[in-house]
Amino acid sequence: MMNKYILLTAVAGVALGSYAAYAGNSATMTVTATIAHDVSLSVTHDLNMGTVTVNPAGFAEGGQIYIAPNGTFYSKTDNIISYSGFSIGTFTANVPDSCKVDGVAFDNGGTIHPCFRAPADFALGNNYISEPYIIYNSGNEFSFMYDFFWLGDDGVIPQSGTFEDDITVEYIL
Repeated sequence: MMNKYILLTAVAGVALGSYAAYAGNSATMTVTATIAHDVSLSVTHDLNMGTVTVNPAGFAEGGQIYIAPNGTFYSKTDNIISYSGFSIGTFTANVPDSCKVDGVAFDNGGTIHPCFRAPADFALGNNYISEPYIIYNSGNEFSFMYDFFWLGDDGVIPQSGTFEDDITVEYIL
């Protein structure tokens, strides 16, 4: 019986010695894979923020417009005389049903769109556009707009002119 324990101890010692020699001859390799979704995101109509007519003498208190998805005033300050010509942007994207929802397209700490992001704000002249919003239409079609038009801080008169810039709506899922 004692011989069996000595034999088992010897076998265990050889096995541990072999494992230690094997462990010293190993290497760690990083494995990388990229998975891309082909959503075929395509702009079908550019966003036109329209024409804003302001009373430049009234900008002691700044100015702003909140825009409804149909392009009308949601609310505005009194120094905004008129607003017209808004046309919502549209795009198509081959995305899963979980993406076919309305939502804010930037991280605002609240509910955000699960699949799309856009710049939170950008300048047109000395005016700022912010709060990008995605609206699911039907099929693979979405609408896109910014719902806040900031026309200057207190005492800053909005720069007049026609301004244009490019933004990117990004699929992030």
